Amino acid sequence: MKRLAGRARFIIRLLQALLIGISLGVLVRASLPPDCYRKDLQEEYLSARALRDGLDVFTPVTELAARYFPVTTTNFPHPNPHPPVLALLGIPLTLLPFPGIVLLWLTASIVLLIVVGRWMGLSLLGSLALSAWPPMWFLLLIGQYELLVLALAMLGWRAAAAGRDWRAGGYLGAAAALKLYPVLFVVPFLARRRWGVVVAAAAVIVASQFGNLLAVGVQGTIKYYTVVLPQVSEFYANAGLNSAPYGGLLRIFGGAKDVAPLVHAPGVVLPLTVCLSCLALFALVRLEPEAAPAAVIVALPSVWYYYAVLVLPQLVPLLRSNARRVALPIAAAISINPPLVRILLERQGVLPPAMALLLAIQPAGFVALLVLLLATKNSVREEEAAANLSQPATRRAP
Repeated sequence: MKRLAGRARFIIRLLQALLIGISLGVLVRASLPPDCYRKDLQEEYLSARALRDGLDVFTPVTELAARYFPVTTTNFPHPNPHPPVLALLGIPLTLLPFPGIVLLWLTASIVLLIVVGRWMGLSLLGSLALSAWPPMWFLLLIGQYELLVLALAMLGWRAAAAGRDWRAGGYLGAAAALKLYPVLFVVPFLARRRWGVVVAAAAVIVASQFGNLLAVGVQGTIKYYTVVLPQVSEFYANAGLNSAPYGGLLRIFGGAKDVAPLVHAPGVVLPLTVCLSCLALFALVRLEPEAAPAAVIVALPSVWYYYAVLVLPQLVPLLRSNARRVALPIAAAISINPPLVRILLERQGVLPPAMALLLAIQPAGFVALLVLLLATKNSVREEEAAANLSQPATRRAP
């Protein structure tokens, strides 16, 4: 039996190594010219170049790419929707060529993946194997920041669990300074009257607004919040990238740009979205702070498919618990994101109505995960605590 178990572990590790090699190999190849110029990372880089050269930071990204890149890009026919303070912080990076920045960010992201995986109790190989998980792979492919957001959030949760509320708020505030939606991660602490967390997070967020003022001035900051951010959000709300429940409902009942509706009933989209958002807000207050990303993803009207990486700290314990039989199909559903569907179908343009259900699988997975978290509230933590108590004292975490 021991020999069979040893062979099984060897086969699993071999498969993990194979997956890691393939996924990382493709990611490195896609980070070289000319493919690197299509990365989402271009938004910050080009905005920083514009700021450095005295140009309008809110110039559409495609126009900035035409000015600074050797190849034509059409990814972003709109201004950079991220806070202008990131353009200010990114100015030193513009002294390097963009392909070098892409490789540096990929390396940093892999390091973050290992760190986050270790925090979740995964082995080195298990952490790296997450790079082959579709939401994570696409996140690394396009060069987005959700791994950094997740790392900051986990640091905040760990600090809060240790009673270091001011430090916890600082980490959560930093996550909200990168992308605005993590400000909702503070809501569970507000509900619990953890004022140190709330005040520290607010202080960091306010400080980031001074960074916005330094970058684009008062009028520019007002324009960002009243014009740029709403327009870009509206541009993507009914696009294929939106994996929020609202996006899934648009595909099924009508209003999405990427697929014909399965049932033409656009009038039901808003009421159903409001109901799901109310459920998410209830969960945001009711569940532990670590479950905030799962609730926020359901609550927001626009969520990109790679936000799935934010639910890993909740999904991994569920897959290890007695709820794994329910959690496994939910994890599979969350893995089926719109880009993966496009690759599998090898289709461009508007998809036929039957594909509406396929494109709504990931949003449905997010809702199912939130419901499961509510149904298993405290049970997973109790299982982990019991497992820790059953270990020898010398092996317990300090």
